[in-house]
Amino acid sequence: MNSPQPVFTPLRIALMTAIILSNALAVISLMLKPQPWAEALGVFSIVFIMLFVFVILLELVWMHHRSKTITDVKIKKKYRWAKIIYAFLFGFGFVIAYVVLMT
Repeated sequence: MNSPQPVFTPLRIALMTAIILSNALAVISLMLKPQPWAEALGVFSIVFIMLFVFVILLELVWMHHRSKTITDVKIKKKYRWAKIIYAFLFGFGFVIAYVVLMT
């Protein structure tokens, strides 16, 4: 039985916003490297990026499992779109974290 459950819940939107914010903080710390507070901001943002990478993996696994039982094409399309967004944020987080740590 398929219940009309929303894919982009407020919690997922908040998670995606927090991921984007932590990536933006990492980029800001990278751009303003000479500032004395930039290193602390970089460490702070990297810690949160790594935390969110773990949460993204959990969300991707859950969404993949949940979308297997969905038969409605529109909802399945939303799940696919959400998985693409999470996969992009996952890869982008790793790249940003690597660049910040290696410079």
